[in-house]
Formats: sequence, structure tokens, C-alpha cells
Amino acid sequence: MPSGTEQGVDPTPDLLGKDVAPEFTFAVWDRNGKICILAKFTATFVITYDSIGGEQTITVNMPEDAEARGRCGTFDKGPFLELSWPGFRLVMTFTEVNPKEKIENWELISMELLYNTASALFDGASNVGKKTAHSLEDDLFSTPYGKSYFCPSPDVIAMYNSKREKVVLARMKDVRLQVYDVQNAKFSQIQRCSLVRIGGIPEPFGQDETVPIAVGSTLAVVSVLVVIGYALWRNLSTRKTDYDTME
Repeated sequence: MPSGTEQGVDPTPDLLGKDVAPEFTFAVWDRNGKICILAKFTATFVITYDSIGGEQTITVNMPEDAEARGRCGTFDKGPFLELSWPGFRLVMTFTEVNPKEKIENWELISMELLYNTASALFDGASNVGKKTAHSLEDDLFSTPYGKSYFCPSPDVIAMYNSKREKVVLARMKDVRLQVYDVQNAKFSQIQRCSLVRIGGIPEPFGQDETVPIAVGSTLAVVSVLVVIGYALWRNLSTRKTDYDTME
């Protein structure tokens, strides 16, 4: 993880005894070399953009080696995690809830994706330039202080441009997040989300009615076949009874 000296970005000093982040995680360090934000997840973004031929979409996967930096938070500025890779930057902003109460939570309150449609990835894009898409919800993930958030497949997060037009759908998978109270550079006890990924397969983007319709149709066909089979069995049984009586 690179060190940062920009305003609002906590440096990651080369200190003796500095926390070592677990493999395949993203981390932010405070000035004492202690991890204050620890994250591990994969993310896919479906981006809609204007082109000469009309609206187009592309799918972008965040690489595992995205560059991480951020801020642990100050009295007047909250903590954030910033992940960047060529042409893209994802900013996740957090906050503390009920800091004066006995039970405190930390929350992910916003996500922003910054990108440039001048990139060759956006084939035939019109109105090219730097774009920003941000979430509208202010409570995306919430977990008690001192615990880590874990969710195999959270809800798709919609992100909007300045005109409040939906331009990005963000899918995060196998999310593990912790803000503050990271002990020994490891995730604390998990607070699991209520969503469960069935069979290891996450639900698709948006609401796809194909599966429910297919399942309903199959059940209907099976029901009809059962009724027909029962009717045939009753008919054959009745005929056999009549034949036996005649004998």
C-alpha cells in the first residue's frame, strides 16, 4: 500500500511495528501505523453511458490489486477508503453513529465511482469526460463498533449522476469490512448481514423475473400431470372393479 501525503489522506509511515495487513485485503493506517480500516471484497460495476448509437453499457471488475489509501477520521472529517485502478476510483465514506451512547455503530454512508468516458473502454461514447456516480442511500452497511461486517452477496447498490439518473449498478461480493478497533491487524468477530447467497450463486443484477416465472410454470405443469395421472389411475381402478364384479 502506498504512502500518501495529500491533504485529507492519512500517511502510512514506515514504522517499526507497523501493522501488516492480511493478504488480499485493503487497509488504511493511522499515524501510529495501526490499521483503522480493513476491507476485503470483490466488486463489479455495470456502467451506462451515452454513445453515438444510443445508450450502451459496459461491465468493469475492480482488480484485486487496486491501490488503497484513505483517512482514519478526525474530529470534523469522517473516515474513508479510496480504491483506485487505471481509469477508475471508488470512494467509500463511513461515519460513527451514536458516539455518545454506550452502543456505537459505524456505517458505510456513501459510495462514489469516478471514471472517464474518454477511455477506450467506452466505445463510441458521446459527451466524453470525467464522470462521478454516487449512491443516494445514507446507510448502506451498519455494524456495531468493534465488529466486522460480513455479507456474501449484499444488495445491488444503485449509483446516480448529478441529474439523479441511474448510471451505475455496483455489485459487491464476499464483503468483509471493519472500521476502527482493528486488533492485531485482523478482522474482529463478524456481524453477518441478513442476506444469504444460495448455492454459492449470487442473485443477478436488478430483478430478473425469468427464474420465478420458469419455476411457477414448471410447478403448474407438474400439478397438471399429477391430476391427469390420478384421473387415469382412478379410471383404470374403476374399470377393474367393474370387471371383477361382473365375474
